[in-house]
Amino acid sequence: MAKHGGPRRSPERGHQPVTRGNGREGPPASTAARPTTAELREVNERLLISGLREQELAATLEAERARLAVILAGIGDAVLVVDRAGMPVRTNTAYARMFGGAEARVAAEDTAGLPLPPSETPQARAARGETFSLEFAVTASDGSRRWYEANGQPLPDDDAAHAVVVIRDITMTRRHRQLQEEFLALASHELRTPLTSVQGYLDLLLRVVQPAGGDERVLRYAARAREEAVRLAALVRDLTDVTRLQSGKLTIAWDVVDLAALAARVVSVARDLPPGHRIRLELFAESARVRGDAGRLEQVLFNLLTNAFTYAPGDAPIDVRLRREGGEIALEVRDYGRGIAADQLPHLFARFYQVMLPDRLARGGLGLGLFICHELVTAHGGRIEVASAEGEGTTFTVWLPELIPAVAGPA
Repeated sequence: MAKHGGPRRSPERGHQPVTRGNGREGPPASTAARPTTAELREVNERLLISGLREQELAATLEAERARLAVILAGIGDAVLVVDRAGMPVRTNTAYARMFGGAEARVAAEDTAGLPLPPSETPQARAARGETFSLEFAVTASDGSRRWYEANGQPLPDDDAAHAVVVIRDITMTRRHRQLQEEFLALASHELRTPLTSVQGYLDLLLRVVQPAGGDERVLRYAARAREEAVRLAALVRDLTDVTRLQSGKLTIAWDVVDLAALAARVVSVARDLPPGHRIRLELFAESARVRGDAGRLEQVLFNLLTNAFTYAPGDAPIDVRLRREGGEIALEVRDYGRGIAADQLPHLFARFYQVMLPDRLARGGLGLGLFICHELVTAHGGRIEVASAEGEGTTFTVWLPELIPAVAGPA
C-alpha cells in the first residue's frame, strides 16, 4: 500500500500555480490591459486633428508674416526692431536704404558732430525699454550730414523684451527751420534800428504840433502813426524773442517778484489802451511772491490781455484774478468773447498759429503772443493752461511756484 504523506513532485518551472483570491490555484493573470481597436482609432484621430490645427496655425502665421513684410516695405520711415541687447531683430526696406543695409548700425551724432554716448543711442535706449523721441545726425561717406528723428517704445505683451524704433529723415525740415530762424533773426535786427528812429521823430513831431493853434489833422495823423510804430515795434520784439527762445539765448533776470503788485501795475497801464473794455482785478492778498523776471512776467500778462482785447466784445469786461492753490500762484485772465473751438485749443501755443475766425483778416498779428507766453512761463518753472467754450469766453491760467519765505528758528 502506498503510504500517505510520501514525497510530492515539485512543479516544473514556468508552471507555478497562482493562488486566486478564493484560495484556489489558476492560470497567471495579465499585468496590463491591451488597448482595444476603438481606443487606438480614437488616439489616431486626435493626433490627426492636432496635426491639422498645427498646419492651420503655421499657415496663418506665415500669412501674417507676409502681410507684415508688405506693410513694412510700404512704410517710408525706417523701422528697426531690437532685442534687449540692442541688436537688430527686424528692419524694413527704408532702414536698409537709409543706413546701408538691413543689419547696419546707426552711427548717431549730436549737433556738434560727436558720436552719441553708447548709452544714449536709439538702439540702447530702446533696449532699456524707454519711450523716447530723439533727434540725431549721421555723417555720410561723402562728408554730408543728414538729420533724423527717432521715436522708440517697447512692444506690449512681449516676453522677449523687443522694442521698435521708427526713424524719419528730417533733413529738409530741419534746414527749413534753420533758414526760418536765420531770417527772423536778420529781419528783427534790421527792423529795430529804423523803427527806433521813426518813433523818435514822431515823438518830436507830436511835441511841435501839440501847442495851441497847431493843425488838428497833423496832430491826429502823427498820433496814429505813433500808435502804428509802437505796434510794429511790438511785432519786431516778438520776432526777436522767438529767435532767442529757439536758439536758447533768452536770458531770465531772476529776482523775487511780487505778482500781486505786478498784476496791479500792468492792469493800470492796460486800462488806458483799449477803448470800451473794462478790466476787473481780483487779488487774494496784498502780496504774492514768486521767483522770476518781472519784465518777462509783465510781458506774459500784457500778451494775455492783448489777446483778450482782440477776441472779446468792446463792451464786455475782462477779469484778471490772482489766487493761491496747493503751493502755487494762479494768474487768470478771462474774457467773455465768442470762445475757441475745442479742435483749435491744442494748437494755441504753437508758433504762428492764429485762431480761425470769419473776420480773421481784420485781426492782424503774427500768431506769436501765446507761443511766447508759453515759453516764458515754462522758463520760469511754471505752466499755462487754457479753458474755453464757444459762446462763453476763454480763460488763460498761468501757474507759478509760490516763493514761501523761510521761517526763522528759535534764537
